[in-house]
Amino acid sequence: MTRILQLALSTFLISFVSSKFTPDFSQWLADYYGPMVRNQIERLDLGPNGSFGGKKNRNDSLTNQPLIIVHGVSDTAGEKPTWAAQWFRKEGKYKDNEIYSTTYFNGAQGNPLKWIEYSMKCEYVKQVRSLIVAVRLYTGRNVDVIGFSLGVPVSRKAILGGRCVDTGEYLGGPLTRVVDTYVGVAGPNRGASPQLGPLSVPACALSITPICNSVNGLYSGNCPAQSEFLQDINKYAHYEGQYTYSIYTQKDQMVGYTVCGQLTSPLPGQTGQRVYTDKNHDQVFDDTHDVQLRMIRDHVVI
Repeated sequence: MTRILQLALSTFLISFVSSKFTPDFSQWLADYYGPMVRNQIERLDLGPNGSFGGKKNRNDSLTNQPLIIVHGVSDTAGEKPTWAAQWFRKEGKYKDNEIYSTTYFNGAQGNPLKWIEYSMKCEYVKQVRSLIVAVRLYTGRNVDVIGFSLGVPVSRKAILGGRCVDTGEYLGGPLTRVVDTYVGVAGPNRGASPQLGPLSVPACALSITPICNSVNGLYSGNCPAQSEFLQDINKYAHYEGQYTYSIYTQKDQMVGYTVCGQLTSPLPGQTGQRVYTDKNHDQVFDDTHDVQLRMIRDHVVI
């Protein structure tokens, strides 16, 4: 391959991987929510990694139900969600106007310890909730949602609604009726207890960091105490969508498998689940897009 061809291919791949909301969706958001909320969802301050999704023209049709992907800690829409979107486009035959994502917080920013600064703030929940509502209204179709890691409890609260535990703001009622299928992958729904070989290590037994705080963090491990946020999202069952699924692994080195004797990743009242014994935290998302697709499209577990 010549050097010129290599450069051309690299430029093409970069433009394909990096994306943002289409001008049509961006303008729709500004018209519906106002420029300030549009900016919060679009995240142009992060460059092309801040968000993606939207129609090229307002009258473009959709074949698939729109899919919303919610990332985990130290991530942006331009990373795992974009890589997943590439798979769904190629293997699932999704179109650009059928896949959406936004970035809550700011990603890793080159700091490997950035994850400890995360929590499940009301502003993040509102941002994800606004995107779900926006995509439903913009496309006229019910949506599917895939959450990964911390994106699972954040998106669950976005769908549940009610009052934020940290600010008391009222989000509105549940969005259950507009979500066809919800898939939670490696979600710390009851806290985090990383699996290190045969040992399960309580990661948030002390609420001394933002990620482990006892209000909107993953505080757990001082059994049976849990953060207010975790208690809130687990009080009710099967509100995340018409069909609800979880995908997780027994070898999760980040979230873990059990916390205080409970499996952490299953959703209360879920439709089904897929459990792995050999994958790690990232692999259980990156390697299971075919499983996610069958859950979303056919409502079956393979």
